[in-house]
Amino acid sequence: MKRNLSYLTMLLAGAACLLPGPAAAQGFGQQDEPPTVQIAPFVGYQFGGSVFSEILDRKVSLESAMSWGGTIDFAISQSWRLELYYSRQDSQLETPFEPFDARVERYMVGLMEEKGEGNVKVFGSLLLGAARFVPGDGDLSSETYFSAGLGLGVKSFFTDNVGLRLEGHAFYTVVESGGGMFCTAGTCLFSFSGRGLWQGDVAAGLIIAF
Repeated sequence: MKRNLSYLTMLLAGAACLLPGPAAAQGFGQQDEPPTVQIAPFVGYQFGGSVFSEILDRKVSLESAMSWGGTIDFAISQSWRLELYYSRQDSQLETPFEPFDARVERYMVGLMEEKGEGNVKVFGSLLLGAARFVPGDGDLSSETYFSAGLGLGVKSFFTDNVGLRLEGHAFYTVVESGGGMFCTAGTCLFSFSGRGLWQGDVAAGLIIAF
């Protein structure tokens, strides 16, 4: 009898080991160790921004165009994350003659605060870094300036590791008054008439968390 009780005890212990733990029983969003890193490639639409053409003696605008890039977020507390951000917009300066190709790249780092319960969270972010303006003409030099950005958005998770991210940004690029852009041999094709350049974007990305 004692031997049978011993076997029964061993079988019950083994069965208990096979049962799902509390986190698994609670289901989605209740992992013992939730993902701490989120990677989100995105596509978007960027708009705004203008400079002064010294050659044409008039203001010209950056054409609104598609943008793409990606973010990497690291959890640093329950509601705060550290974010690395990159974006690229292939655009043109709208001159009266042939459009002038120009590329805008952003390399930024910042903090994000998330709010919400379950699989939907809203967030706000503050980004600091550099905006790089690259001419389509390889004979001209690129220019890099300090840039800051504010973002608002929402994350919706389909599973613990996959979700959708929708957001918008306002970017401000700081320049010196009268600073030049796309220069060669001491001559600049365009200049900034003020002390800054405003641009905005809206974007959608796929979140992969681990």
